[in-house]
Amino acid sequence: MENLSILSKKVLQFIEPDCSKWNQWLEHNDLEPISNSECIQNFIQIITEAKESNTKILVAGDYDCDGIMATTIMVDGLRKFGIDCGFYIPNRLKEGYGLHAHTVDLAYKKGYKIIVTVDNGIKAFDALERAEQLGITTIVTDHHTLDEFVPCDLLVHPNEMEPSFSSLCGAGVAYECIRALKVDTPFHLMCACVASIGDMMPVKDETRWIIQKGIKCLNQSHEKHFFALSKDPVLNETSIAFQIVPKLNALGRLSDVANVNNAVRYFLSDGDCTNFVCQMEQINDRRKNMSSNMTQQAIQKLDQDKDVLFVYDQNYHEGIIGLTCGQINSQFDKPCIVATSCDGICRCSMRAPLGFNCVEFLKDFPYFETMGGHKQAAGFTFVDEQIPEFEQYIEQKSQSYQWQKEEKKTLLVNSDELNLSQVKGLDVLRPFGPGFELPSFEIQSVKVKSLFDFQNGKHRKYVLENGLECMDFNQSLDHFQNKNRAISSLIGSVSISSYRKKESVNFCIDAIKYK
Repeated sequence: MENLSILSKKVLQFIEPDCSKWNQWLEHNDLEPISNSECIQNFIQIITEAKESNTKILVAGDYDCDGIMATTIMVDGLRKFGIDCGFYIPNRLKEGYGLHAHTVDLAYKKGYKIIVTVDNGIKAFDALERAEQLGITTIVTDHHTLDEFVPCDLLVHPNEMEPSFSSLCGAGVAYECIRALKVDTPFHLMCACVASIGDMMPVKDETRWIIQKGIKCLNQSHEKHFFALSKDPVLNETSIAFQIVPKLNALGRLSDVANVNNAVRYFLSDGDCTNFVCQMEQINDRRKNMSSNMTQQAIQKLDQDKDVLFVYDQNYHEGIIGLTCGQINSQFDKPCIVATSCDGICRCSMRAPLGFNCVEFLKDFPYFETMGGHKQAAGFTFVDEQIPEFEQYIEQKSQSYQWQKEEKKTLLVNSDELNLSQVKGLDVLRPFGPGFELPSFEIQSVKVKSLFDFQNGKHRKYVLENGLECMDFNQSLDHFQNKNRAISSLIGSVSISSYRKKESVNFCIDAIKYK
């Protein structure tokens, strides 16, 4: 405890006021013993019998980072165990999420006798029923909310395992399955680590140890597949979240120009994959440009005075509407819905500030084809003919719906506390994440030495008197117009950047309080 820096102690006390629990956050434990749950034991039995009978297995994955990593782990692990194993991840735009009946039919024609889903499956009722009709054994490995019976031969889910596995993501579940087969490798651990960060899982129990040890393995091995997607010489959960995860997610979002299955092939390959890395970089750049352009167009179209912002355009890209929605919500600090349509179906994404409940707000609209989400985010569909009714519903509901914005608590600091040694000292507390979040820092008594805008006013840099550089990326109109107004405090996050082997502290601004 005496080795903690002053800033680290302040952060730890902010996150965990009960100092008797501090040691649990400072520990670096081994992974939990392999699960002894019935579902894991049954998994071992089915896979062992499949090996003995030379049974072909298809791994059915998902198109986000967690799904890509889960597919990689399961396929590589099963092959190392001696299984003839193939895989398939559906096209997000043409097929949508999860295992489908037509995939089951294709698997049957190709001679697959077992289908193992990863990071999906608990809602694939039609596909599972079709598999039963064809005599295909189904193993569903998933981590999403389990609220009804899953008609499969075997369900492997955190709810069916010991409590210490409760926070696993899809790739985490796949990793525990492969650990149980005793063919796991450090590479599988790294994949589970990246997926746990990408899926924003609570950093507790087994998930915390997976992230902790996975990052250590990544930096010790400098694993080529992951470091090729990163610019930093040393990785932590923040650099993984902002440099690696978006590139993997972009492949699924832009499935009209990319095949996400190639990402699994990339991670399974030992050869030179420079060309594919370049393609991923280009696709991610395209995703960023599309998102930026769509956000600018959407802001021009929407009525900013509405309590709940809504914008629809049939030309919007379905894979990008969630990102655009999040940016608008962040800029205007209001609930926002962005919608597009394809084949007669209106597809919507909603994001909202803390204190607003998207699911509760939407629950009385009677025409949803599909609907899912939580308090701050939701995704849903309905037929195009219902768009006028939905707009009317938003208008009426926003007038009666009562909510109160929750102000995010900040850790008060002065700019001198955010020096290089103090910020680097935070590493002893890592990994940060849901359940153990690095707080937003609020710099008090701000003394600005200089400031300037760049990229035509899109971004602004403030340099404080002690030399700390504070970046306001994608600054709001309010910030842009208040250029000469005295600042009371800056709220944001800290990171360490390296340029020509020289490290420095960067402060990324989330909010500005004026005098």
